[in-house]
Amino acid sequence: MAAKKTPIRVFLLLSIIALVGALFPIPSDAVTKSQVDEACASSKAQLADYRAAQKEFEDAAIAYEAALNDVALLEQKQGRIQASVDSQSETLAQVQDQLEEQAVQMYMMGGFNNPGIIFSASSVDQVMTTEEFLNSATLGGQESINDLIASKNQLSRFQDDLDVIHDDLKTAEASALDLLNQQEESMKAEQAAYAKLSARCKDLTSKYNKEQALLAARRNGSIQVGDFICPITPGRTSFIDSWGFPRPGGRKHKGVDMFASRGEPVYAVQSGTASASNNSLGGITVHLRSGGITYYYAHLDSRTFSGAISVSQGETLGYVGNTGNAAHTSPHLHFEIRPGGVPVNPYPTVHAACY
Repeated sequence: MAAKKTPIRVFLLLSIIALVGALFPIPSDAVTKSQVDEACASSKAQLADYRAAQKEFEDAAIAYEAALNDVALLEQKQGRIQASVDSQSETLAQVQDQLEEQAVQMYMMGGFNNPGIIFSASSVDQVMTTEEFLNSATLGGQESINDLIASKNQLSRFQDDLDVIHDDLKTAEASALDLLNQQEESMKAEQAAYAKLSARCKDLTSKYNKEQALLAARRNGSIQVGDFICPITPGRTSFIDSWGFPRPGGRKHKGVDMFASRGEPVYAVQSGTASASNNSLGGITVHLRSGGITYYYAHLDSRTFSGAISVSQGETLGYVGNTGNAAHTSPHLHFEIRPGGVPVNPYPTVHAACY
């Protein structure tokens, strides 16, 4: 038998529904797809080109992300194998030291019928592999010789593995570079197609995309920050939902990468306090704090200020670049939204404001 809903439970349910509606308001005069198609009738070919270019960029960006992940995994594997090579080299050196000491002792004690072999050998290693040394070695020496052979074989295998992984890494890096170039060309094509749309087509397309993004945000429970503008001029940036994508060192991507031309202005999405900082991952960065939410801008080419300043919405904070650990990627803004200091997926909010 179903439990009765108490007045308190009903009140809480209605409050949650009201809160979600306030966070993600959908206009009563929502734009329909048919209205967009009608407004873009004069730009029908250009709109088709724009949508195709968007899809091409998304495919290229996802492929590039996958290639970067392959490179990162291969680099980790290379590091592990190199550590094994270093460890095995130390073991081999220790075994050789023990056998060299035994060879010298055998020589001093007259253990060799032909002492001249010591002087004619090109290395101590050659001495230790002669039949006379092997026959004269004690049981402990024989064990050391077995250890030497095993260590050499193991080291050889590790070196072979390292050579293979090195070749695989070069191939993966070349593939990533090709995909990076494809992504950059797709981004340019998308932005060029957008520029050809009529003003009304751009306006209704933007409104329609924003409303659809708000609906998706409502379904997914993503955050919407209200009065929010795109951090880069709409139509001059391309991005995908890369939240949670793998990153080197077992990290997960906690933002959205907004690709744009180097030097493209980056704006304050809301009014607040902007602080300048630098770090090894983000390079030249900005933290914008407004109403309990922190907005994080990373990989900037440069900033327009130093220290901490009050800024108005729309004020230029810096310019798109690829500083920090993004040196080998296309210029882009890594953007995060952190309500209460905790990162959430910024894509729904950014998509709503930028498309």
